[in-house]
Amino acid sequence: MHTIFKELMESWGVSNVDKEIYLQSAYTKSFPKSYKIFSGEQECRGLVLILDGALRSFIVSPNNKEINLFILKSGEFCILSASCVLKNIRFDVNLEFIKTSNVLILPSKTFNELSAKYPVAKQFQADLVSERLSRVVFSLSALAFDSLECRVLDFLHTYLQRNGIKKSKILYITHEEIANALGSAREAVSRVLKDLEKQGKLKTKRGVIELA
Repeated sequence: MHTIFKELMESWGVSNVDKEIYLQSAYTKSFPKSYKIFSGEQECRGLVLILDGALRSFIVSPNNKEINLFILKSGEFCILSASCVLKNIRFDVNLEFIKTSNVLILPSKTFNELSAKYPVAKQFQADLVSERLSRVVFSLSALAFDSLECRVLDFLHTYLQRNGIKKSKILYITHEEIANALGSAREAVSRVLKDLEKQGKLKTKRGVIELA
């Protein structure tokens, strides 16, 4: 599994000696579905590569509503899980594994040392942070400007794609889960789902939604 980090370091121009030293600290870890990592409650984890599975990044509003920022899938890197790598980031970003997942981790201390010595690694970090923040801005813009109906439909279609549901369009998800993901009230989401059902865009049952 460390081959991925090895190839990444080679692309950064890391010397063979340093590469062997840095790779010794990399390790794999498994997380069960629904496992959450809250900002400030867990130690820094460093540069994380999702080997298989998926996780969502979210923030919690003052009234305890969860607002999704972005979803990361297999093959993507996560760096916002390492608050000590991003010392200038001042908002609390939380993570939840939405599938049982295996990840490869390069600890924060190691990644900091590597980035300080190799400018290309530092640029990789900056580019990754920039891309993730772009996703955050997109999500918050949708929250501010898109109608709840559009956001609900977009979420449901994204949920299908994210979970690899191709032949079936049936989602086993509650109104409460949708509301939490969108940072909305359950009652508002339920009203929207009823309106969408009247429009023939979906069918709802308890804990089940079938898209048209």
